[in-house]
Parts: sequence; structure tokens; C-alpha cells
Amino acid sequence: MKRLKFAIFILGLAMLPFLQSCLDDDKDGYSLAISTVKVIEGRNFYFAIDGGEKMLPGDTTNIHNYKLKDGQRAFVYFNLLEDKVSGYDYNAKIEHVENILTKGVIPLTAATADSIGDDRINVTEIWIAGGYLNLEFQILGTSSPQKLHMVNLVQNEMIDDSAEEGYINLEFRHNAYNDNPDGLGNGIVSFKIESLVLNAEKGLKIRVNTINDGVKYYKVDFPTVLKSLNVQRSGTYNALVKWIY
Repeated sequence: MKRLKFAIFILGLAMLPFLQSCLDDDKDGYSLAISTVKVIEGRNFYFAIDGGEKMLPGDTTNIHNYKLKDGQRAFVYFNLLEDKVSGYDYNAKIEHVENILTKGVIPLTAATADSIGDDRINVTEIWIAGGYLNLEFQILGTSSPQKLHMVNLVQNEMIDDSAEEGYINLEFRHNAYNDNPDGLGNGIVSFKIESLVLNAEKGLKIRVNTINDGVKYYKVDFPTVLKSLNVQRSGTYNALVKWIY
């Protein structure tokens, strides 16, 4: 099956294992971290790195018109600065910020079932960091900007929630909106789960309607950094699909 070519920002790196690392060097001379944007007040902000560190954007001359949003997940490309700043683990010149699709968990009801959909989707990596459940996924579709897809993490209110003790049942849902399954594309999404963590002792149990194997369930325990699902990969993460919302 051919892999779609998306007209978007290309990472040009092996996607994992740098997800677990706080700071990884890029061959082009800058480093990359996965983080959460934290707005202090006004235009003041910092990046909360998934390893628990705080990065001050000491030099933002290379990013223009970046729209700040507290809680936004993002890939941050940077170079460290020599000057240390009290209260921060790193002080950096920010080279580029690429937002990660960031959403909350929503209820699945009879009224919303059709719009949320249950089209096939694969989960290739799943991990918890920074109060977010992060999923790398694969979908079938075209690269047409007129063909939008939607992904959601839902709590199904239409079924008897007989979750295994200590786990919360969730479902990772996909609506392809009848897009043609011409090729396989990759994406990544983060869901804020801080409130769920307070209500579960062990972790999450997630239902996924997979592309080739039908419905599967994945457990993600608290706390965890990264859980690999041992899915065959192309070696490069070549698309943050922009036709996903």
C-alpha cells in the first residue's frame, strides 16, 4: 500500500525513540523536545518538557506570529543558550514550534454517535506524559484538503461500563467522512486526561477499531512514559496530517 505524501512540515527523523527523551539532537544542528505550552501571563510563557523539566524560550526571534495557547502540545526545535535562568532547567533559542493536535475527552451518546464515527484506525504508539494521553496513529484516506478526518477519545455512555477494577474505559474513535482509503497516513494527537487520572487507580483501557484486526483493547498504566505496541514502522515519521481535527 502506498504511503501518502502530505504537503506539510516534514520532521525528517525517526519518530520514536525520541518521544521518551527530554532532549535529543537533530542532525541539522538543533534539538527536539515534546512539550506543553504554559502561558504565565500575557506573552510570557515556557515549555513544560515531557520529562518534567521547564524550558524558557529565551530567544524567540526565529518564531513569528506563534499563537500562544495554554495547554497546547507541541514539538519544539531549539538550541540551548549558555545563560542560566533561575527557576528553569533550560534556556533556549526556539527555532521552530510545530503544534500537536490537542483535545479533551468527550462523552459518546446516542445523539453524538454518528458524528463521532467508528471508522478503522491503528494505534502504533501510546504513552502518558504531562497529564496527556498521547497516541500515534495510522489511518486510510487521501491527502485532499477537502477530505477532513476527525479523531476523538470518548467515554461511551451507551454501554454498561464494566471496566476492570482500577481502570477507566475509553474509546479512540475516528470519522473518515467517507474518504477513499487510497493510502496510509500517520498522525499524532494528545488528549488531556488529568481529571481521569484522579478517578483511576491503575490506568486506562482503550478500545480501538483497528484497520486489519478489528476491535482491540490497549491498557495504559499510571504512571508510564512509553508503551510500544511493536508495530512495523517505515523508519521515518513523515506526516503530521493536517486534515485531522
